[in-house]
Amino acid sequence: MIHVENRSKRKKEIFHNNNYIRVGSKHKGEYILKERIVYIEACENYSWLHLSNGTKLISCKSIGHHEEHLIHDGFIRIHRSFLVNLSHLKLYEPKYRLMHLKGEIVLPMSFRKNRMLSKQIKNQELSMPLRMAV
Repeated sequence: MIHVENRSKRKKEIFHNNNYIRVGSKHKGEYILKERIVYIEACENYSWLHLSNGTKLISCKSIGHHEEHLIHDGFIRIHRSFLVNLSHLKLYEPKYRLMHLKGEIVLPMSFRKNRMLSKQIKNQELSMPLRMAV
């Protein structure tokens, strides 16, 4: 009985903590630390969450839904199909419109998003330092 109470208390603490995101259904979902998400990939009305340990989880939410909730936590939309966690960024190549992430992951960047990010870097509006390739 005590074990169940501690478990429910832990769930309440996670629920009120903004460092987690809920993935899955109401009864069989799990909480994932936002910092563990490397990037999110769109797949029609679903999305794949690629985690730092190499696993993929499917979410019934669209990438737009995740963008609304994660944009203030260091995530940036680089393409209509990709939402990237900037804390996992290794290298940004504006000339080739590529983002290199930890784990040998290379993602393409759309033309418009590339221009937007380049302007942000030039204006130093981006709070995180990016390593740019010349």
